[in-house]
Amino acid sequence: MRYNSLASLLLLLPLLRPAATTPLTARYGEYVVHEKREVPSETRPVRRLEGHVTVPLRIALKQQNIELLPEYLMSVSDPSSASYGEHWSHEEVAGHFAPSKDSSDTVRSWLIDAGFHPGRLESKHNDAWIEVHATVSEVETLLNTQYHVFDHDGEERVACHEYSLPSALGEHLDFITPTVQPNVKIAKRLNRLPLQPDGRKGRDDAHRLLPRSGTAVNDSLAGCDTAVVPGCLKKIYNMTYTPKSTAQNSFGIVSYWSDTYLQSDLDTFFRNFSPSLVGTSPTLVSINGGSIELDPSSDVGEDGWILQYAMTLADPQPVQFLQVNNPQIGEIFGFNEWLDAVDGSYCTSDGGDDFTFDPQLPNPLPGGFKGHSCGTVKAPHVVSNSQAFHEYQLSEFYKRRQCNEFAKLGLMGVTVLYSAGNTGAAGAQSGYCLDSNGSENLNGTQFNPGWPAACPWITAVGGTQVKANASAALLHNSPAEEVWNQDLTMGFFESGGGGFSNTFARPAYQDTAVGKYLKFLSKTDPGILKNFNTAGRAFPDISANANMFVSIDNGSVETNSGTSGATPTVAAIITLVNDARISAGKKPVGFINPTIYSENFATAFNDIVDGTSQGCKGRRWCSFFDSGVVLIYVQVQGDRGGGFEATRGWDAATGVGTPNLGRLIEKWLSLP
Repeated sequence: MRYNSLASLLLLLPLLRPAATTPLTARYGEYVVHEKREVPSETRPVRRLEGHVTVPLRIALKQQNIELLPEYLMSVSDPSSASYGEHWSHEEVAGHFAPSKDSSDTVRSWLIDAGFHPGRLESKHNDAWIEVHATVSEVETLLNTQYHVFDHDGEERVACHEYSLPSALGEHLDFITPTVQPNVKIAKRLNRLPLQPDGRKGRDDAHRLLPRSGTAVNDSLAGCDTAVVPGCLKKIYNMTYTPKSTAQNSFGIVSYWSDTYLQSDLDTFFRNFSPSLVGTSPTLVSINGGSIELDPSSDVGEDGWILQYAMTLADPQPVQFLQVNNPQIGEIFGFNEWLDAVDGSYCTSDGGDDFTFDPQLPNPLPGGFKGHSCGTVKAPHVVSNSQAFHEYQLSEFYKRRQCNEFAKLGLMGVTVLYSAGNTGAAGAQSGYCLDSNGSENLNGTQFNPGWPAACPWITAVGGTQVKANASAALLHNSPAEEVWNQDLTMGFFESGGGGFSNTFARPAYQDTAVGKYLKFLSKTDPGILKNFNTAGRAFPDISANANMFVSIDNGSVETNSGTSGATPTVAAIITLVNDARISAGKKPVGFINPTIYSENFATAFNDIVDGTSQGCKGRRWCSFFDSGVVLIYVQVQGDRGGGFEATRGWDAATGVGTPNLGRLIEKWLSLP
């Protein structure tokens, strides 16, 4: 079916109301546009959505005091603050930010005055949002809008171009769904954005013999540039501390995959590198029915090698395995499931999960999961996430809501770490940059920030690699590492993620360090400044090895690379710092960024000064030869320039550097 441009335009115009004053507008004010979206040119309206269709309308009430959240977080996280370490309880956080009774009462009164019976209104936990089951016709009248069905790559999606609210309502609610959110399917299971896996198995060394367990002992780093084992990491990061207060400490790995791990693989690895752990499993924390039963249709995933290293490096600290269940939707998921599980108020705050990106739980459809892990899990002191999105993929509101939740976890003393990605300045995984419209493009030149690395209230972990012929004996004079750049094939590289947010401004704790780096770039590579938002939150914050982890995968020896390995390495080190503080009668470190950027902590990191991360990918012509004769020219994707150069101090390739555990313990024990 074809549409002329005039017909398409008319379908997108909102329904106009007469300006005459009514009892409703007299009490709540005239209607004003609350949210509006630009409709992509490739997305065409197919028809008006039928008026009898039921809409599960969700109205997000504004949280109280949310604008003060950064101030509260810094007061307990800044080492110069008199309140450093005085973390809030979960109950204090939930109560302080809950929407006001006035907002709830005002929105309910508006709905009742608009003709909705009180029995049709359902207030959720902490009155964070109100749900109304209404028809399309009722919602269109309520919000002065029109719903349309759009053709999106051959699939039908539902949205409105904009919607309006009485002027008096704006201060009481944030947003309403489903309205302008793209890709919403009414009364069907909702698709969500694919989460980009952040680790990748090595190719060339998949079946090499297992290196001997003595690698990297006796002041040798021989072989650590091509095959990293736990001894390499322990030597480089000065990991000589043995935990003492494991019962009071906690460390969790979040997993979203159904291809989890095999105990036999763990035991094979442990027999070589940590014999006392043979037979030990991570502690399963099931989220929405998550299980460690390996999907028989899949191979063992990256969880296996992540656990092998996390458990060995933190030994004897038990490791929790926060397994999120997503069997009905495969590998399409987001981060809100584990956040819901550790904070019941997040399930409903600001309107709760957005069905554009998150699963509908409980899911009433046949085969859908009938439960919802909401506030059922106590957050570990340290939480490691080895996955990442691209920042541009998510709506601004969705990102800000999630970033606020990370800040709340920090306020409660939780250290949240996320991978910074595997393709340098070009995002989490794709390697492509953004065009002038903010879309991923083969010829894009604007750097592509990762998510949640771009949130200023998490700790983003970048990647390094051991230098060829590095010597442990020289560690005190020169770092043994450089920027991670792994040549996969034909000049295609993986590289530690880093960059600057297009959504979040640079936080104050970064001003000095990032300001110095921008001055460095203005002198050495001024042209690069036009490729990113120089005022944005910068990342990574810290780095660790991301190159060639030797592991056991389904009984075979393989090597894996990625910041998927760097993130749990840093998480294990922070867990050991927490143990030292707990043993000394102190609290866990919580949100670490203000501390690690402070001048006093500069000597607690190995400052990485060599290497440059990867930049954008693009098109290039390659010729293939046979006996000196050109056979064919093929257009392939390749690198289009470098990313960020490492230098002294913080840089967008490796952050503040890699950790020195012994010095970190000394520094953190000197704090309250």
